[in-house]
Amino acid sequence: MVLSTIKQKLPVPLKIKVRQGIKFFKYHYRRIRIAFEVKQHKPLKIIVGAAETFQPEWLSTNEQWLDIASAQDWQAVFQGQQLLTHVVAEHVFEHLTPQQSLDALNLIHQHLMSGGRIRIAVPDGYHPDPTYLKHVGINGIGADAADHKQLLTCDRLFDLLSHAGFSEIELLEGYDANQQLVQKKWSAQDGFIHRSRQNPDNHVWDFVDANTSLIVDAVRSA
Repeated sequence: MVLSTIKQKLPVPLKIKVRQGIKFFKYHYRRIRIAFEVKQHKPLKIIVGAAETFQPEWLSTNEQWLDIASAQDWQAVFQGQQLLTHVVAEHVFEHLTPQQSLDALNLIHQHLMSGGRIRIAVPDGYHPDPTYLKHVGINGIGADAADHKQLLTCDRLFDLLSHAGFSEIELLEGYDANQQLVQKKWSAQDGFIHRSRQNPDNHVWDFVDANTSLIVDAVRSA
């Protein structure tokens, strides 16, 4: 209560600096924690491009020290080890170019254990509503969409994942090429997605289906 009152009284520039400082130390702590786990050669579940999000029993990573399209960053963090059992990328790939996406998927595939799973959530390029597409498309008008570099569909994601060597690719949520909505129940054990029709508590943005995603799973085979 006291902290909340103090925060409210701080001038805006100071609030921004405090927020940036907290974020810096949080991201730095995450880097130290994952380095410790890697040194122990432990199987890991990670969230890439996590920003402020986290999940119990998962390790959050941030672009500042794990750019998922950078082989150098993967080497620096994981030391060439295949330790990952699960990877979640929620609303990350729309911020990458198609080539960066393929590079990132190749690198994720290299660091997954056999049978490891990736779960990807992105804005849905097959969504039938033009207002939705205007908000989430390339250089979209929605929050955090100004730097969107691609608008992915399930078919495009399937193609990228297949090229990166993934198998058992499955559409969990979103529209198919015929604009038919697919909704399959997914397990949070394989990666929780905040922006999903399965998460009724997620109400952040206010345009049509703003808090939903195209969600695709894929597995690294032996």
